[in-house]
Amino acid sequence: MISIVSTFKNLGLHNRLAFFSLSLIIIQTFGLGVVATYSLQTNLEEQIGKRALALSKSLVHHPIIIQGLINKDSASVQAFAEIIRHNTEARFIVVGDVDGVRYSHPNTSKLGKKMVGGDNSQALISGESYISKAMGSLGISVRGKSPVFSPDGEIIGLVSVGFLEEDIDKVVGKFKRNFHFFFGLILLAGVGITIYISKRYRDDIFGLEPEEIARTYTERKAVLASILEAIIVINEAGIITSVNPVALKLIGKADRDKVVGKAIDGLLSLSPILSADNAGLSWRDIEVDINDQLMILTKTPLLINGENKGAVLSFRLKDDIVVLSRKLSQVQQFSTMLQVQTHEYSNKLNTIGGLIQIGSVDEALELITSESSGYQEMIEFLIATIKDPVMAGFFLGKYNQARERNIEFIIEPDSSLNDIPVNIPREKLVTILGNIIDNAFDASLKNRDKIHMVNLHMTDIGNDLIFEVVDSGGGIGSDLKENIFALGETTKAEMGHGIGMYLVKNALAQLGGSISISNARAGGTIMTVYIPKQLAKRS
Repeated sequence: MISIVSTFKNLGLHNRLAFFSLSLIIIQTFGLGVVATYSLQTNLEEQIGKRALALSKSLVHHPIIIQGLINKDSASVQAFAEIIRHNTEARFIVVGDVDGVRYSHPNTSKLGKKMVGGDNSQALISGESYISKAMGSLGISVRGKSPVFSPDGEIIGLVSVGFLEEDIDKVVGKFKRNFHFFFGLILLAGVGITIYISKRYRDDIFGLEPEEIARTYTERKAVLASILEAIIVINEAGIITSVNPVALKLIGKADRDKVVGKAIDGLLSLSPILSADNAGLSWRDIEVDINDQLMILTKTPLLINGENKGAVLSFRLKDDIVVLSRKLSQVQQFSTMLQVQTHEYSNKLNTIGGLIQIGSVDEALELITSESSGYQEMIEFLIATIKDPVMAGFFLGKYNQARERNIEFIIEPDSSLNDIPVNIPREKLVTILGNIIDNAFDASLKNRDKIHMVNLHMTDIGNDLIFEVVDSGGGIGSDLKENIFALGETTKAEMGHGIGMYLVKNALAQLGGSISISNARAGGTIMTVYIPKQLAKRS
């Protein structure tokens, strides 16, 4: 039994659906046949019984029957009864006297003998007309019996008109044969329809089983919840069918039930993109304004068998994409700079190797000394001044970068950075100082009339960390000074810039710090950063 159940479960949903559908068709059709056959047989017997009774009632009033019984004239009664029987297609018309002796019968050998069946008492004793079913000399039959009265009103006999049960069975049998034929047709049609519906249903659910559908639905919910972009799914009528938590925040609704089932036009203004003309089209990276936020929209149509059934809309903050793309651009620029630096050092190593090979050792030592000049002093200074290895490594990297770009990067001797609170993220300091120093490097290179120089002074004395960066560039204009922290604002012509000071502003805001910008008297720009220690410790 268990193996049968297990095998049945392994049939698959569409096969189980076909099995149940066929079983239902068979049960319904078979049940209908049984009920119809029983009803037909019952109705036939009832109608034939009424017909036999009506015929018997009409015959009991005929003078030939009455006079034949009074005069005991069996021959005239037999002749008359046979004529009526042939004309009415009755199987028998039996006329009997009060003793039940036959005066007529289809089989003449039965004349003069007693009627059989035992169902004459109601007519001969009670004088009633009725329908009965009993075994007679010809077999089981349905009979209509009526008493015959003399002119004086006495019961002198009865008339029994009957139709054999086998005749009824022949009619029912013919019906059964027709039913079996139609049953076969219905079964074949049912098989065809069931197979079609099962296949169509299987195709509609992509051949998935119920447990697979449940797993897919659960995975879909988990995926939507984990995506950091706002995702909205709509049907072909523009009705929202699914949203993720990020999309709820974008729409400004906390309750999912207040969004799902609503028209997207009533929540977001996207009419041109979602118009009927654009229903089946894909849209990528379209800039839209959603609740005063610039978003990047991607629309992917839902196509089932080539028919549009809706769309998936994804929204991303434009600022996030811009920041990411520009960070990538900066990484690419840094990679290019490292390649150049590697190439330069390779050339110098080859030169030193060549000098040694030709015996010019003094010249090789002079070249090595010129390259390492000041480098060891900077390392020793950073070790003494900055206890934090991350920041020391950062400043050493900037020193190397400045040397590569022929910029004199000077850290003031009285600088001190030994007391950096633990709770100040070092990556925030790197972001702030890295972008400011890089800008100072770029500014100093633009001034061709002066030495390319950047000075850094830093102190941790007091309640704040203070960093002052001074470049030898041409200073900062009032227009740029007002918009310097805006995303995309830059004085550089190359792509990928305009993000550094935006990142500086955000990092300072998180640390509770501030920055002041001014022009130096001798030219150039002074940027001073203040980061409170106490705020960092409390955070």
